Amino acid sequence: MIYKVVKYGDPILRRKLKPTDFEVLKPILPQLLKDMEETCLAVHGVGLAANQIGLDYRLALILIPESDKKDAPLKRVVIINPEFVDKQGEIIEEEGCLSLPGLWVEIPRATDVTITCLNEKGEAVKIRARGLLAKAIQHEMDHLEGHLFIDHATPAMKPGIKKEIKKLRPKWD
Repeated sequence: MIYKVVKYGDPILRRKLKPTDFEVLKPILPQLLKDMEETCLAVHGVGLAANQIGLDYRLALILIPESDKKDAPLKRVVIINPEFVDKQGEIIEEEGCLSLPGLWVEIPRATDVTITCLNEKGEAVKIRARGLLAKAIQHEMDHLEGHLFIDHATPAMKPGIKKEIKKLRPKWD
């Protein structure tokens, strides 16, 4: 099933999600992850947080190429109840979001991150990431905290972002 992606302005995108009880999630998780993956692929995303499809779970899925080769298979990274352990470095790059389609903004992100979380089997894991995976983890964790990537923009950029959102919003479903 392909979910409709929740757009900017929906209150669930600004809600800090509470830790999810894995035992409650476990019976529905395989189908939910399959549906989230189909949704992410259908809208050409790299990641998807549960609240972006209207669900109140502290869960996100990231689809990342396994290598730099063109047409490399995608690796699925599932993070449940993630917490940052470490962030290092900084890079400023353009970023977008499925909940703000068409908007691209240069924002700062850490170049290297380490998180702890549960994986899709409910196992406690530590993930060290850099590059696109580090950026995607930070983006999806922002969603779980009730933040959006535009929150990282400089104050000088915010009026232009608001203007661009106003222009783009009529094109959103």
